Amino acid sequence: MDKKVRVELGENDLPIRIFRKDKKWLQCDNWIWLTKKDAVGLIRLQVFERTGGRVVDGETAELGKCEGCERPIRWETFEQHEKQFKGRGGEVSLQNCIALCGNCHQWGPNAAHKDRRWQTAKLK
Repeated sequence: MDKKVRVELGENDLPIRIFRKDKKWLQCDNWIWLTKKDAVGLIRLQVFERTGGRVVDGETAELGKCEGCERPIRWETFEQHEKQFKGRGGEVSLQNCIALCGNCHQWGPNAAHKDRRWQTAKLK
């Protein structure tokens, strides 16, 4: 059984935010229950479309542009980055998420997560 989450709906009746367990949904008039998979997928789609990309039948129809460096990105391979991490009070939302290429997200010298893999390996 898929985990259900509360989501806030935007003007287009698509999810724009997944509520955390802090009960902020009580202050929202326009929310519904969705599976977490569906909610994240629909927010991810809107983040990609915001870059100018377009998806048809689950595949890239038009390339988007990385919100970090403006390189072309594909639906199948772009990486969604949370500006404020969930562990630090952030949430999965259109406002908090950006679409990045792998270089801007993980590998490049100015990557959002820089040496994350190396730091994680040190902990083991």
